[in-house]
Amino acid sequence: MNNQREAVVANETPPLELLAPAGSFEAFKAAVENGADAVYLGGKSFSARASAANFDLEELRKAVRYAHERQVKVYLTVNILIADQEFQELMDYLYAVYDIGVDAVILQDLGVASLIRAILPELEIHASTQMTINTTWGAQHMERLGFYRVVLARETSAAEIKTLAASTPLDLEVFVHGALCVCYSGQCLMSSFIGGRSGNRGTCAQPCRMTYQLVNQERKNLLTVKNLGEHLLSPKDLNLVEDLVELKEIGVHSLKVEGRMKRPEYVATVIRLYRKALDRIERQGENGPLLTTEEHQELLQIFNRDFTKGYLRENPGADLMSYSRPNNRGTRLGRVVSLNSGRLDLKLEAAIHSGDGIEFWTGRGREGITVGNIWRDKQQVSDGFPGETVQIEFSGVARPGDRVFKTNDAKLMEKARESFQEGKEQRKRPLTMSLRGHIGDKLTLEVVEGMRRVRVFSANPAQKALKRPLTWDYANQQLGRLGTTPFWLDQLVVEVDEGLMLPVSDLNEMRRMAVEELLRETTQQNVERSLYRQRIGKWNNELAKARLSSARRNLPLVSVAVSDPETLEAALKSGAKRVLIGGEHWRSRKNFKIDEIRSGFETCRKQGVDCAWRLPRVLNETQSTRLLEDLKKAALWPDKPKLMVSNLGELEMLRSLDPNWPFETDYSLNVFNEASLAHFLHLGAQRVTLSPELHHEQLAHLAKWGGIEYFVFGDLEMMVSEYCPIGSTLGGKQGSHCSGVCVKEPHYLRDRLEYDFPLETDQECRMHLYNVKVLNLYEELPQLKRMGVSNIRLQLTRQSPEQVGLIVKVFLEAWDTLQLGNRSLWTPDQGMAELTSMFPQGFTKGHFFRGVL
Repeated sequence: MNNQREAVVANETPPLELLAPAGSFEAFKAAVENGADAVYLGGKSFSARASAANFDLEELRKAVRYAHERQVKVYLTVNILIADQEFQELMDYLYAVYDIGVDAVILQDLGVASLIRAILPELEIHASTQMTINTTWGAQHMERLGFYRVVLARETSAAEIKTLAASTPLDLEVFVHGALCVCYSGQCLMSSFIGGRSGNRGTCAQPCRMTYQLVNQERKNLLTVKNLGEHLLSPKDLNLVEDLVELKEIGVHSLKVEGRMKRPEYVATVIRLYRKALDRIERQGENGPLLTTEEHQELLQIFNRDFTKGYLRENPGADLMSYSRPNNRGTRLGRVVSLNSGRLDLKLEAAIHSGDGIEFWTGRGREGITVGNIWRDKQQVSDGFPGETVQIEFSGVARPGDRVFKTNDAKLMEKARESFQEGKEQRKRPLTMSLRGHIGDKLTLEVVEGMRRVRVFSANPAQKALKRPLTWDYANQQLGRLGTTPFWLDQLVVEVDEGLMLPVSDLNEMRRMAVEELLRETTQQNVERSLYRQRIGKWNNELAKARLSSARRNLPLVSVAVSDPETLEAALKSGAKRVLIGGEHWRSRKNFKIDEIRSGFETCRKQGVDCAWRLPRVLNETQSTRLLEDLKKAALWPDKPKLMVSNLGELEMLRSLDPNWPFETDYSLNVFNEASLAHFLHLGAQRVTLSPELHHEQLAHLAKWGGIEYFVFGDLEMMVSEYCPIGSTLGGKQGSHCSGVCVKEPHYLRDRLEYDFPLETDQECRMHLYNVKVLNLYEELPQLKRMGVSNIRLQLTRQSPEQVGLIVKVFLEAWDTLQLGNRSLWTPDQGMAELTSMFPQGFTKGHFFRGVL
């Protein structure tokens, strides 16, 4: 792998890889036949698009063979969090896909990455965008863990990508087209907590595409007069086709098109157009547009929610969003002129064809139809063109002036389908053939394709022709019959004796043997199943040893996470023996400054209180540099503070300053299984906070390790996003030009069921979206104690000092009583009554009992 990396670095301008999505075999063929250099797809298991058709092992084998015959790579998504009970199936699956010959697997779960390094290091691994890598520090950590490529967070800007590319030998992959998540991928728990369908497990229900209202504390809709639309979390689609030259110059290796849930025609069209753009870069460099006006229109027509460049240049604020609708907008077709006797007169701004799907936008809503018959001047026609007025059949309600959009172009779809039609494959490689020999000898056919050269011989010696001697035209006709193979005959040299004859069956057999040899895999997988089983046995033994060595008896503690000095004081006054300070800096309240963090540590030390500094969940490159400066200062304190890291880049920062710096990990690192828990403990974590998506049976299994912490009370953060709905809609412009309206009063997103989700904005103007109901496992404390969970977390980063004091007292009294074995002296009634009085909106038990899909 190191040699591969050095080769990539040595090549100053490697060709950009066009990476296509495939959710079905048809979409896969569409990608390959329209010019993809690589295709990413999912299996029937362990894939982050579980509702796509996806590929079973036999289909995967067929796809890999088809791709490799056409010099296209296949990357397999194994990009979800894996439950412990799934690991045996996963190990069988990994060997199967390795044996099939996939070129790499895309991972989210660090436990799975550890597993692959131990049992199948020959398999190339790519870090999914679900890992939230957006800084040089994060990339360096991925390199240390053996990854070959990083799929960067969609929020990474061009300037940041350039910095990353200059600092790491890893391949950098970026999304260039398709749907955007409003939240940082891998950090979204919204679908998980409101519907039990986890994005981290591949079953996201896309609540971001639903309708919401922005309301204040009085529950007044603050956007009524703005008429923006109510899809307040629904981004436009990404489109960077005219930015490919810049992406190449700043060091991007792979251009990723989103769309494993999209139909094959979409994949065919988008990949064809991006292929054209890349080919034009190779021919003309930076000169001129990469797509014509007509091609841009095709890109728009196949699917769009309107287009955006995302965060490539800056935070676009409201310009990122598709407020009015979450689905395909189509393209402008024209306006209604009149409606008479079942026919509608339509003034065209674009072409219309029979079979097109069109949609009428009216003040009463939208109505879609498929175009049937078309008339122009009372003559039936199959098409209408811009500037014309045509008539179509229509039985709905429409008024003069209503806008009409084309949502499906029949001819574009037909063009797309033809590109991947069975038996009409066009993705072929040129062959050079040389046929040589003499009468009385066996003829030799030499075939050259790229760097490969094969030689075959005729079954029989050539003879002197009695009637029809072998000619160049006849040889070209027979040898050129390459049918559905991935080859075409480009050049043929025939050097044989004049008057020579060879049976057509011999020519055909020579061609068949040559093609068969060319298609034979040039690299064979070299890990025998017996060796693989030995590696698995060793890994299982080492995991068992790690479990035993980690199963120490921890002092039972209640951790109290606070975000400002006042709530820290309240927690300490109420008897907290462990506090977590820091985290995000809210714009709505006073936060810890670096000197206050130091003062907080000193106070805790004097009182014998365990203290850790929680680092922010998301940082960009500039913010990482600022944090690094603070950490350098903290490194000089008399007692180095213990840190709680929230992302992988922060872990690498600590390592650069002091490999022995004491640290813990927060729940945002998605520890969901023994392997990922063991991974962080092996790196030196003193304590690991587990994923809040775990079911109680999974938690009981992990509690055997010791060294864990579990979130039992507090606000569940469901999204963190660079997009701020408050600043984008009410603040004039998000960021430095925003009026700061977020600090004037509390804000909520109200869904269609009238649940109000609290919003917080941090100092970097990121949105943090919280669950309507507070997590509360107070009544489950006895069960947690029986499981062996020693550390429980109260996440009180949004509560007042008074609330913090009361909540801490309630939980400390219960937890201490249970630890002393006085279960009979404790009942949850009084504590629940006190908690309920503070939170009339009610509580949730999260995934403790229901788990996630």
